[in-house]
Amino acid sequence: MIEGLKDVLCCPTCRKRFVYKNEFIKCPECQQQVLVDNRLVDFSNMLPDLPLDLGRHVQVLAEDTGDLMDDVESDWRVESVLEEVRKWTQGTVCLEIGGADGPMTPTLEKLFDLVLTIDFSEKYLRRIESKTAKTICLFGDAHFLPLQDRTIDMVVCSEVLEHVTIPTQLLTEVRRVIKKTGFVILSVPNESKLRIPRRRKVAHVPAYDTHINFFTPETLAKLVFRTGFDIVEIQTLLPPSLSSRALFGNIITLIRKGFYGSFILCILKAMENPWIYWESFYKKMQK
Repeated sequence: MIEGLKDVLCCPTCRKRFVYKNEFIKCPECQQQVLVDNRLVDFSNMLPDLPLDLGRHVQVLAEDTGDLMDDVESDWRVESVLEEVRKWTQGTVCLEIGGADGPMTPTLEKLFDLVLTIDFSEKYLRRIESKTAKTICLFGDAHFLPLQDRTIDMVVCSEVLEHVTIPTQLLTEVRRVIKKTGFVILSVPNESKLRIPRRRKVAHVPAYDTHINFFTPETLAKLVFRTGFDIVEIQTLLPPSLSSRALFGNIITLIRKGFYGSFILCILKAMENPWIYWESFYKKMQK
């Protein structure tokens, strides 16, 4: 297993290439050892120590969720993402970020020679390991990918960005590891909803998700551009029950409830010059 990873993995802290000996992996700079157990590679003891209180809560929640939640069903959202993956598939190496218990991973295995899936929940990764034949499970933080520059042909990041503490850092890391010819399949829930305001104030709103970032097509487009990506395609998808035919037939329900369940799906490529926005801004300030 390790032999095929030598040209892909690196230290998530200093980005030095590892020293390999049998089943032994070590960073020559940090002197930290990577733990390998079957197809799970553990980077949890090699991450930068950042004082992110919310991040710690999210990490604990992710681990508990991996133990408590049932398997994610292959619904219309999963199938929509996989359809785009099949459409844009090229190359041999795929990185899946935050794959939960792996509703997409077995399909990715059929499309790529090497599939890497990274999550901050060891329990989720063990569930993926049990469902797959060759996927390498990376136990670590996607804010600091343990991958060498420009080694990935496709990144699949489906409904993850709304959960992470620093989405700009995650996207910057994705741009670092994706090849010039590679594609990023990114999806997030769509917060652009048609709602009728209510006069009654709600004293307490029960928790119903773990989202800490919220996106519309416009805000997502700005974010990916300023983190160094060109948008190849972007679309807003509705569940099958809200197809164009059903949309007109249920207009009253639509007005009352809004576009609940819709999400944004986009295809990205890394910019040749990822700092073009910031350089143009700097030039503007100098005038």
